[in-house]
Formats: sequence, structure tokens, C-alpha cells
Amino acid sequence: MFEEIKKLIKAETYFFLVTPAFIWQFAFLVLPLIFVLILSLSQGQGSQLVQSFTLNNFYEIIDLSHIRIILRSIMLASTTAIASLLIAYPIAYFLALYVKRFKFFFLFLLSIPFLINLLVQVYAWFFILEKNGVINHTLMFLGVIQKPLNFLNSYFAIYLVMFHVYLPFMIMPLYSSLEKIDTKLIEASYDLGASFRTTFWRIILPLSMPGVQAGFFLVYVVSFGEYVIPSLLGGMKLFFVGTLISEYFFIGKDWHLGAAFICLSCGMLFLSALAYYWLFNKITLQSKIMR
Repeated sequence: MFEEIKKLIKAETYFFLVTPAFIWQFAFLVLPLIFVLILSLSQGQGSQLVQSFTLNNFYEIIDLSHIRIILRSIMLASTTAIASLLIAYPIAYFLALYVKRFKFFFLFLLSIPFLINLLVQVYAWFFILEKNGVINHTLMFLGVIQKPLNFLNSYFAIYLVMFHVYLPFMIMPLYSSLEKIDTKLIEASYDLGASFRTTFWRIILPLSMPGVQAGFFLVYVVSFGEYVIPSLLGGMKLFFVGTLISEYFFIGKDWHLGAAFICLSCGMLFLSALAYYWLFNKITLQSKIMR
């Protein structure tokens, strides 16, 4: 018996290795999604799972105000991801292809934000953006403004801190992808007379596209449902997807409407992600055509 089990484990090693991951995904991803879907299609009090199935939750949730909040979150996620990509790419490019000494030291500096609690980072920005903060003092010293401006509880504060927090999440996948590029391909391009622009569009960008897509979607999806930053720096006055979900579940105690809103926002997030995926494929295909 023991020998048979031993042979079975040896023959199906890969299956047994991935089984814990499957169990984890099913328990903490699939089951909660099923629970949310059932909640959205049922009526009841609070978290009561099923009293009767209905589509009324979706009829109630699909209106202009909710659509506007979802579009606002898509705009926030898009701006954060695009801004992070534009700034992160040159940094990752420099670290991967030019830095020889102290590379690990620079990578360690980039990983420091991961070691600091998100709340600490957000509250640090309060001291920078408040009326007596660094930005107002600098602008008044330079004569740009005459009296302090209120940067807190504004879109500017939310977008700025979102960019700061999620920038490292973009740099790491880009660096990993750029580091794998064979530099002999770049040198051969220059030797054949290609300019930096041609080399970048025909060699570097297509080869780094997996890192671009991984970093973009990592930042885009997580930014879409961000709760802490819009809540603290928006002063609970500017509603986004994450803040409205918390209102439904923890303030209004209406889990069924909240679940319907989650399904609606996830559907629109999926469609917008598909549009970006099509755009990235279009850019990659265009680079191949140019070859």
C-alpha cells in the first residue's frame, strides 16, 4: 500500500505540487466570487444569502450616478498606470541596460516602499500637501503664490499619491523584462546604422512588451479598486469604486446592492482591460510590421 502511494506521488509529482495552489485559489478567489454573484442575484436582509432570486438589484444599480463613479475609477486607474509607465520605463531601462555597479543597491532603494506600510506613506503626504506643508512653503518662497493653497481633499492629491505608491509596481516587471534583452541585438542594430529611435521601436519595445503589459495591468487593476488613498486624501467627498463598495457593505449594510455594484464594476473593468490589451497587441503588431 505504502509503495503504491509512493509510486503514485512519483508519477504525479507535478499534480501534487500545484494542488495546494489550486485549493488556495478556489478557497480565496472562486468561492468568494460565487458568494458575491449569489448575493447580487438575491434579496434579503444584510448578509442573508438567499431569500429569493431577482434581477432588481441590477435594475437599481444601473443608473447614471453609479456609471459615473465607475468611469471615474477607470480614469483614475488609467492615469495612474499610464503616468507610472511613462516614468518607470526610462528608470527600468537605465537600471537594466546601463547600470553595472551598485545595481543591487538601486534595486534595494526601489524596494523600500514595499517595506513601509501604506498608511504611513499616505499620512506622510498629509504633511507635504497641507497648508503649512513643503509644497506651499516652496511655492510661497518662489513667489508663485501669495497665500497657502489647499491641496488636500482634491483630485490632485489623490492622483499624486496614487502615482507615488504604484510606481514601484510598474518598475519591477519592466526591469525584469528589459534585463533579459540580449544587448548584442541592440549593438547589431547600431552597427547596421539604425538610430536610437529605430532601435527602440523595432527591437527594444517589442522585446520588453511582456514587462510593459504585466506592469500596466498590475497597476491598472489594483488602482481601479483602491480604497485607502481616495478615502483619506479625498476626504470621503470624492466617491470611487472602492469607497462606494465600503459604503454599501459597512455603512448601508446592503450587501445585495453592494454585490450587484461589484459585478457591474468588474464587468466594466474587464471590458476596459480588454481594450488596453487590444491596444498593446496593436502596438506590438505595428512594431513587427515595421521590421
